[in-house]
Amino acid sequence: MTEPKQTLPASLEYETVKSISKLLVATLSLLALLWLVSLLPGIDRLVPGTPVTFAALVGAVVTVATVALLLYLAPTLAELVRSTLEGPEGVVNDVASIVNLLVVLIAVLVAHRGLAAATVPLLGGATWVYDVLFLALALPPLAILAARLYVSLDPISELLAERMTASDRDD
Repeated sequence: MTEPKQTLPASLEYETVKSISKLLVATLSLLALLWLVSLLPGIDRLVPGTPVTFAALVGAVVTVATVALLLYLAPTLAELVRSTLEGPEGVVNDVASIVNLLVVLIAVLVAHRGLAAATVPLLGGATWVYDVLFLALALPPLAILAARLYVSLDPISELLAERMTASDRDD
């Protein structure tokens, strides 16, 4: 007789993988649609009364959607890592946290790059404000990521050494 706890992780893992694949397909679809929109005639024209093109506006909308998908995906990927990796709980949690922080950092960098075409022309001579704002948004996840990598360096290397030498001894 199987216990309900044994069935739950499999269904949780299925739902997690399904959710992640759905988000990845949605993100790739958005990027494909953006490419198709960029081919439309007149898309590179300026919006009347602004220094921003229609393509930049569409790119900004797609960027916001992509960033939202990435931010939604980050904890889901971390949960997938927790449910699939085997090892000491501390190491698994460290790796899951690293994945989460990395996706959040990527979302901030995607936002910086994708919103620039629609935002920077409106700032005139103060374009440095845009970069400083995104620098301030990117530094916390980067600093926490660096700290998490530093803290988990020894446990991960010990686990790798243990697994590699254990497999050598078994042969």
